Amino acid sequence: MKPMKEAQAENITMDFDMEVIDTYFCHGCNKEVQIIRMKHSFGPLKGKFFENIKGCDCDILDHIKKQQKESLRNKLINIFEKNSLLNDNLKNATFDNFDPTDFPSAFKAAKEYVDNFNINQPKNLIIQGSFGTGKSHLSVAIAKALTEKGYTSIFISTPKLLTKFKSTFNNSNIKEEDLIKILTSVDLCVFDDIGTEGITLNSEKAKWPSEKLFEIIDGRSGKFNIFTTNLTSTEFESTRDSQRIFSRMLDNAEIIIMNGNDRRKKHFLGGN
Repeated sequence: MKPMKEAQAENITMDFDMEVIDTYFCHGCNKEVQIIRMKHSFGPLKGKFFENIKGCDCDILDHIKKQQKESLRNKLINIFEKNSLLNDNLKNATFDNFDPTDFPSAFKAAKEYVDNFNINQPKNLIIQGSFGTGKSHLSVAIAKALTEKGYTSIFISTPKLLTKFKSTFNNSNIKEEDLIKILTSVDLCVFDDIGTEGITLNSEKAKWPSEKLFEIIDGRSGKFNIFTTNLTSTEFESTRDSQRIFSRMLDNAEIIIMNGNDRRKKHFLGGN
């Protein structure tokens, strides 16, 4: 004798009026799918027909894809945060908390850089201007927005980067090749504050920073790069080494000028 629950389930199945009315191949999940016409055997809709599909896994696959996409997004954010050399005051920088009123054209150009980002059409962006105008903030916002879209990006303070390279000289745990690999592999690299490391100085002291920076930027040729700097084109032309760096920066580059009052000083003095 069958258990009561099993017998009830069998009776319910037997009461269903079921017919396969169509069959097709689903290109989404690559499975044969049946459209089944069935009759409600109980409840308020008893006797009425309805259609259902059998064999399609698209809903399951969509759920898996969404989970994978979210996992990738978190992984990319982790890569950005782990490898970027960010000052604490820039860690929360986004487009949403950037005030575009002083530099509306710069803000618009930065947003367009994100919107028009095409991995097969690399483009450099040079953001030049005086201290404290928001060049770094805007660059971080671009990098974060592209990370959200699924691209790899890092933000590098150029002086800190060169210090990190120097640290590899006496550190067996950090290798120069590893740093180079990270810098050359990402879709976008932001080089912040180029010039503050003294590349325009015509001295032996500036020789290693200039050569190393040229090597790094040259290795990023044909990829997306953003350069922020306080230097003018005249200052870049002052030495042969800085000329070489500037030449690489200018490859397929759009230039944004952000000259104005120091926003940090303005805020400190009580301005809006």
